[in-house]
Amino acid sequence: GEVARGKKNGLDYLFHLYEQCREFLIQVQNIAKERGEKCPTK
Repeated sequence: GEVARGKKNGLDYLFHLYEQCREFLIQVQNIAKERGEKCPTK
């Protein structure tokens, strides 16, 4: 019924947030990697 649908929508929303967060982290890692290659610490 309605409760089950509410739970499913909540899970879909959480999963959507998780996907966005994961993509953001991947982008941040790529930027950090590029900067690291341009500015070697040695």
